[in-house]
Amino acid sequence: MSEQEIREGMLLAVWDEPPLDFDPDKLIRRVEQKKSRRRALVAVGVATAMIAVVSLSLPGLLPRGDDSQLAADQPVVSSAPVNELTRKKAQRIGDRLAEQLSARMTNLKDVSATLDLGAVYGYPPYAPTTTRKSSDPKMSGYVFLTDQIGPTALRVEAVENGSPTRSTCGGAIMCRDVKQADGSLVTEAEFAEGGPDISRAEAVRRFGNGYAVTISSHNYNPASGSGLRQTVPVRVEVLTALLMDESIDWE
Repeated sequence: MSEQEIREGMLLAVWDEPPLDFDPDKLIRRVEQKKSRRRALVAVGVATAMIAVVSLSLPGLLPRGDDSQLAADQPVVSSAPVNELTRKKAQRIGDRLAEQLSARMTNLKDVSATLDLGAVYGYPPYAPTTTRKSSDPKMSGYVFLTDQIGPTALRVEAVENGSPTRSTCGGAIMCRDVKQADGSLVTEAEFAEGGPDISRAEAVRRFGNGYAVTISSHNYNPASGSGLRQTVPVRVEVLTALLMDESIDWE
C-alpha cells in the first residue's frame, strides 16, 4: 500500500467525525520512522553475527602452540644441522687457543688454528677425513705459529674415552699428574727420544666423563712433517695453561 493510499484511507475513516486534533502526515512519519528503525536493527544484527563467525573461524585457520597461543608467538627453531654447530664450536676453540697462545708467548707471529671434527691430518687444506672410524678423535687439528726459527704447529686432539695416565707417561723423562680445582686431571709429560733435548711435550686434560683433550708440541712441524728443530717451540707448562683456560668450553 502506497503512502497516498494510507493517507486517503485515514481521511475517509474520520470524514464524518467531529473535528479532532489529528494530523495524518504526522502519523505517516511515525510509521516510516518505525520501519527505518527495524531495518537498522536488522542490519546491526547481521553485522554482529558475521563478526562472531569470523572471530570463531580465524583461530582454527592459524596453527597454535601447546599453550594455545598463535604460532606467531612461538619461538623460531633453527634448522641448522647439529653437526655444523659442532664444527663451528671446534673452530671457536681453535681461535681461542690461538689468541691465548699469542698472549702468553709474545715472541710468536702468525698464530692461527684449524680445528675440525674427526681426524684432521697434516698438509693443506688440513681437512678432516671423509669417512669416520670409531677410533677417530672427536675433534682434532693444529695451532700454527712462527717463532725465531720458523713456522711450526701444535697438535690438538680430543677423544671421548681418554687413555690412562700410564699410557701417556710411557717412555717419558718427566711425567706428572696435576689435580685441578675443577676436579679434572692434567697429565704433563716430556720426551727426549734418545737425545739430550726435549723432542716432544704433551699435556692431557681428563674430565670426569672420560673426555680427554691433548695438546702436544714437537721438535718438528706435525702439520707438515718437516721443519726439524733442536727442541720443542712451546713448553709443557704453557700447554697446560691453554688446556685450563676458563674461556674455552672443551666439552
